[in-house]
Amino acid sequence: MKLFINSLLVIMMLMAMNTPNLFFLWMFLEISSMSFVIYLNINSNKTYSILYFLISSISSIIIMFSILTQSFMLNINLFLMFSMWLKLGMFPLNNWMNLMMKNINYISLIPLLTTMKIIPILIFIYFINFNMYIITLLITMTLPPIIMSFNTSSYPMLLNYSSMYNMPMILMFSYFNLNLMTIYLIMYMMMTIYILLMLKSSSIYYKNSLNLNMMKKNNLFFKLMMFSYAQLPPFSTFIMKWNLINYIIKTNNNLILILMLMIFYSLLMTFNYLNFNNNIYLMNNLKIGHKINYKKKINLKFIINL
Repeated sequence: MKLFINSLLVIMMLMAMNTPNLFFLWMFLEISSMSFVIYLNINSNKTYSILYFLISSISSIIIMFSILTQSFMLNINLFLMFSMWLKLGMFPLNNWMNLMMKNINYISLIPLLTTMKIIPILIFIYFINFNMYIITLLITMTLPPIIMSFNTSSYPMLLNYSSMYNMPMILMFSYFNLNLMTIYLIMYMMMTIYILLMLKSSSIYYKNSLNLNMMKKNNLFFKLMMFSYAQLPPFSTFIMKWNLINYIIKTNNNLILILMLMIFYSLLMTFNYLNFNNNIYLMNNLKIGHKINYKKKINLKFIINL
């Protein structure tokens, strides 16, 4: 059953990528949402499947209202933006997503943070008319999740705030270069899936619960994933961010202030990612110290025996 639902989610996502029609996108979104509700029923608490169903229903009603009224409304940006913001769990409509992050398991988090975001992003790209106000709003919306991420020690919550921070970046990519946006989105989803699978395999939910077993198995890969998440050079995510900065400069010199804000926010988020890695370095030091003490004990026993 799980394999069937996962396959259905992927099929709906692929079909949506080739359908620039709002009605069909809405239909694919509803099929995906209902499939994910069943998925949550199987893997997690049923209470949160009801919560997701209610949020999806509200979002769906707003989309349907947009479809029915677009023939005589000059601008449907506001309704669609509100609907997609709610569906993506973006600030300030993120409280329901925070509850999901805290109470469902990693298996359910994988589609929620990856495939379930694709169709809302496509609707935003196809039907929202980008302008300076939208770009300014997107940049502004990246700051609250950064501030909230400093007050959490939970990896699921960090990934949630990371998603809230990266979604506006992805949407801005679509305005400047759609191909780069696609590459960045695929990279971000793959990194998210890999980190979630590593955390699930070691049953780690908080940064203070990192254990030596995980450090032995996935130490290097986990650090590399977090560095890439932090968009540090020379990782490909840094190159993507650098390309976005170049496109902003070339497109409009009046966006310098927005550009400076984006760089400042990026530095703050990078600091938080590295802060979550502090425990990894501590565990490494403990391992090294343990080996040194162990060798000293062996040498002392050897001398006593002599």
